[in-house]
Amino acid sequence: MGCPLCKAEPLTERKYEDAICYVCRCLSHPDKWLIILKRHTPLPTPDEAEHIREVADRLFQGKQWRYPASLKDHFHLHEV
Repeated sequence: MGCPLCKAEPLTERKYEDAICYVCRCLSHPDKWLIILKRHTPLPTPDEAEHIREVADRLFQGKQWRYPASLKDHFHLHEV
């Protein structure tokens, strides 16, 4: 079956992508954005976490994020 976040198939609009993460619309909530760590892990390294914070701040100033319960084995943030 595999992890849908690892597959990174462009099923929705993409706003940003680099070697560490990508930003796309949520399939379930198309008005919200996701920031997804490309590496399959429940916890980012400190450098990955800092990078994701920088991407969020640069692209979405003032937005709040949560770590959803739906896919606990692959780190990603969901716009609140």
